Amino acid sequence: MAKKRQEKYTQLFQKELKRLNEQQRAAVEHIEGPVLVVAGPGTGKTHILSARIGRILTETDTLPANILCLTFTDAGAHAMRERLLQFIGPEAHNVHIYTFHSFCNKVIQENLELFGIQNLEPLSDLERVEFIRKIIDRLPLDHPLKRGRRDIYFYEKHLHNIFQMMKKENWKEGFIHQNITAYLKELPNREEYIYQRKAGRYNKGDVKEGKLKKERDKMERLWSAASLFDQYTQMLRANRRYDYEDMLLWVIREFSRYEKLLRFYQEQYLYILVDEYQDTSGAQNQILQLLIKYWENPNVFIVGDDDQSIYEFQGARLKNLVDFHHQYKDFLKVVFLKDNYRSSQPILDIAKVLIDKNQKRISKELGVDKNIVAQHPKMLKSKVHPQIVTYPNRMQEETAIWKEVERLHKKGIPYEEMAVIYARHRQARNLIELLEKKGIPYQTKRKVNILDLPMIENLRFL
Repeated sequence: MAKKRQEKYTQLFQKELKRLNEQQRAAVEHIEGPVLVVAGPGTGKTHILSARIGRILTETDTLPANILCLTFTDAGAHAMRERLLQFIGPEAHNVHIYTFHSFCNKVIQENLELFGIQNLEPLSDLERVEFIRKIIDRLPLDHPLKRGRRDIYFYEKHLHNIFQMMKKENWKEGFIHQNITAYLKELPNREEYIYQRKAGRYNKGDVKEGKLKKERDKMERLWSAASLFDQYTQMLRANRRYDYEDMLLWVIREFSRYEKLLRFYQEQYLYILVDEYQDTSGAQNQILQLLIKYWENPNVFIVGDDDQSIYEFQGARLKNLVDFHHQYKDFLKVVFLKDNYRSSQPILDIAKVLIDKNQKRISKELGVDKNIVAQHPKMLKSKVHPQIVTYPNRMQEETAIWKEVERLHKKGIPYEEMAVIYARHRQARNLIELLEKKGIPYQTKRKVNILDLPMIENLRFL
């Protein structure tokens, strides 16, 4: 029975392989050595990752537990597992598919005697507020983060964001100070800080001192905030607390200190696959580099897209892709996925017009033109063309949106068939108020942080 079931999955998998397009097949069939797949949106990234894992298992003697797939989100890991189950059946449960954080947690739990964290507890949101405010309370009134502020906790959230970024990227205080010094040194030479024509008593070529001072003050605050990072980490340690990003730093530290620990995982994982590589942080990328450095020509399969780097410090994210290409260029197989199965060609064309203005693209470094082509049969028949509309200000834009909602509803289109997509939750506040005033029903997926509610914020200041 088990043999017949496996034969059924093998037949299904072979059928799926035949459905791959030329570029997808090139990526999946190149099993040995480093591979970089630059995959545009809707080009089947999850599909080829799963297909590659299936091919490794069917064409080599590699065991499922010798394959490590690292994804950026839990949703990505779940989608990968589900697709793999369709391809190879129950064996998919034995393939190691993790987010970077869950992989680090696995390493820690398997080696508690080295990490010594049995009595640590995760940091709560309230404790985070308490710890950061204690740090601020200790600062003198003339400190850059307090000076001239009636609200002495004005930079509380800024401090939290900086501390988290330092952990994500594994940045040290000295690294930030060094970069601030270099940035300020070349600042007066930047075009935006120099008068381009005579203006009042200022001549062409004069430095805009006011704008320069504002930026220097900002950098002074950043310098001072980075200097408080050690206090924050010491406070966590003293209170036996840890936060989400600490797990990555612990694994990096122990991998670097204990060669036998690192070697165990290097030898276990013969094939490593990474999804959404453009969004990996500095710390995440360092973990990957530690895992693959044992091999001169590692079996590592990187999937990413320089045009989809949506998180902070996109330049740093893109650098990961560029550095990987330069690191293994003598052995590297590079594949561009250009067939899109999600959008219509007009949408892809208008997106290309915008993204072509971006100078930081790995495709430009490789001399390749990324023309994404619509291939989904339904999308090829679509006659709907996107429109770009600009407004003088945010208020007019929001007003135009609810007017358009009313217009469409009067034409007989139900509200539930309309959607408004925005980048940040705060952008929807005014629009929601407008919809409520007009009695227009709506749903929002926004998650509410109780600590940010006005009443709770007032209580926090008591």
